[in-house]
Amino acid sequence: MKRSITAAVALTMAAFASPSSSLADTVTAHARPRPPELVVENGAVSGPLKDVLDEAAGKVGITLAWENVPFARSVQDMQSGRDVIVPRVRRTPDREPYVLFLGPIAIQKRNVLFLAPKGKATIGKYEDLAGLTVGIKRGTAYFDRFDADKSLKKVEASDDGNLVNMLLAGRFDLIATVDKPALDATLKAQNVTDVAYVPYQQAIDGENLYGVGKSSALAKRAPDLDAALKAMAANGRVREIYGTYKLNPEQVE
Repeated sequence: MKRSITAAVALTMAAFASPSSSLADTVTAHARPRPPELVVENGAVSGPLKDVLDEAAGKVGITLAWENVPFARSVQDMQSGRDVIVPRVRRTPDREPYVLFLGPIAIQKRNVLFLAPKGKATIGKYEDLAGLTVGIKRGTAYFDRFDADKSLKKVEASDDGNLVNMLLAGRFDLIATVDKPALDATLKAQNVTDVAYVPYQQAIDGENLYGVGKSSALAKRAPDLDAALKAMAANGRVREIYGTYKLNPEQVE
């Protein structure tokens, strides 16, 4: 009888355990090449965005399993409520209905750049984009004027490799990018040299945020994870992690 009572007490305690202890699950985190903050090489994921999220997740009892996933699919998974965490999700009005934004871990100064074939890289101002076809990455937000401009012809591609191939094939006149290091890495890997960035660029201030789907089960844990990320930013731990990569979290190109 005593043994039965002990077992019943144990079951009751387990049922009322805190979320941190009862949901110490493995959750999928989505990686995509965003050097130098996130590097995917031979199936391995590295970089400060990974390290920061791994540490914050560990503080709230979550273990992360990283997968290399195109951002367009990450957006779909957040919309559908899958239990995934996605780094570098920009806050935009169209994402607000389905994304919980965690952080930011830093406010970064970045530039939207445009890449064109050499000899055609003469665009000096926004108005010079009129009449041109611009290659964009599916699911990516650039800047408000550009994103909302219905007069511009924009052609989507899934990743930088496809964008470069389509540019070389004449499918569009230039590529828009918010991730110059990632695009440069693709150009180097494909040995593409007959291209150049145009003079016009658009400065943007971006929150470095992680995203979780609002309709996911993981959303219940989001406040704890958000608090852990913000605490790491406030106490200097984010800057320390970036420092191990010789990076400044607020001034990543």
